[in-house]
Amino acid sequence: MIYLLFALCILGLDLFVKKRVETLEDAAFPLVLAGGFTLEKHHNYGFVLNRFDRHPKLVRFICLLIFLPLFFWSLRVFLKKEPSAPGKALGRFGAACLVGGAASNLYDRFFRGYVVDYLRVPDRFRCMKKIRHVIFNIADFFIFLGGICTAIYGLFTE
Repeated sequence: MIYLLFALCILGLDLFVKKRVETLEDAAFPLVLAGGFTLEKHHNYGFVLNRFDRHPKLVRFICLLIFLPLFFWSLRVFLKKEPSAPGKALGRFGAACLVGGAASNLYDRFFRGYVVDYLRVPDRFRCMKKIRHVIFNIADFFIFLGGICTAIYGLFTE
């Protein structure tokens, strides 16, 4: 159950940072952080890069539809008895990252009406056209990391 606790820590950390960002006045932004990251306040009403932002009910419904099976799959991964399956810890870590990050963004969608994004990548990475305008949050980072880990885990399981 340590992985479920880890997922809850991701959820708590991201919600804590989002609350702090929300309490700061807009005039306080942008703030330059270590490593060239920039702290900003952005409200994302849709999916990635505000896709479908004019359809918040549809976005909430789709996110819930994705989260529920993810949550139950994660519980199955956490509780699955595998003698010494390769990648077992990686699969559980990935599932915890996915469910913790997804839960935080889902919470935002239902209780704020938008997801709070606050980190912009450093200028040295903005040369990559795909991420030039991306503002993300800790939950997004863990969703990405969890996706990679569970993909690798999937290579080792039947």
